[in-house]
Order: sequence, then structure tokens, then C-alpha cells
Amino acid sequence: MNDLRVSDRDREAVVTRLGTAAGEGRLSLAELGDRSGQAYAAKTYGELEALVADLPLAEREHRSPVIVDYTGLVLSLLALAGGVVWIPLFPHLEFSALSGVAGVVFGIFGIRASAHALCRAVAVLGLVGGSVGVALQVTWVALHVLRYAKDSIL
Repeated sequence: MNDLRVSDRDREAVVTRLGTAAGEGRLSLAELGDRSGQAYAAKTYGELEALVADLPLAEREHRSPVIVDYTGLVLSLLALAGGVVWIPLFPHLEFSALSGVAGVVFGIFGIRASAHALCRAVAVLGLVGGSVGVALQVTWVALHVLRYAKDSIL
């Protein structure tokens, strides 16, 4: 990375950092002028890094802990689980219908809560699986009701 060429924006950022260091008393005005000239003449990141290597990081450059929101991932995985759990539970009508509904509900919330494309794809799979499960359950129940109605009429 040190051999990559720098842009004018990179040079300006280093000069701004040097100005801040001079304002804090870390550099004299002569050093500021000398290093600023070298910064404007720099062609690679290595040259710019050498100009600020003896200076502490600016406050805004300190890394803060990254806060990750797993809500979308959790909802997407719940949608997938609910969308496919109905398959082995198909003979038990009440459980597979609930699982399919859970896949649909978690799928909708997972799509809305997820910013990552993979999480959305998993939520869509759960939504589709749950929808298929609910549709099969409704069809299964409708066929049994029709068969029962036909047998009771005859």
C-alpha cells in the first residue's frame, strides 16, 4: 500500500493533520512549513506516512467499537427455519401450519430488518418456504373437508 499513488485529497488531509499538530504545539512553524511542502510534493502513501509517523493519531481517527445489529440475521434464520420445518411435520397438521405461518411472518420482518443481501435472500427463502407450507396445508385441509362432505352427502 505504501507504493500506491496519493490524490490531492490525501495530501490535503495530511497537511490538515500537520496543522492540527502545530496548533497543539507538537510541531514548530518551521517544521510545519517544511513538512507541508513535502506533503504537497509526495507521490506515494509511504512518503505521506513518513511525514506523520512521529505524530499521535488525531482524536477522530481513534477506532470506536463496531456495533453490529444482528436483528435482521436472526429474523432471516428464523424465517428459514420456520419455512422448512413444516416439511417433516407435514403429517401433523397443526404443527406444520404454525411453522409455515412462522416462516411467513419472520420472512416479512427479516426482509424489512436486513440490510445485507444474503440475510434478505435467506428471509425470502423462509418466506417462500412458509408460503408453500401454508398453501399445502390449506389445500390438504380443503381436500379432506371436501372428501368428508362428499362421503356424508352420499
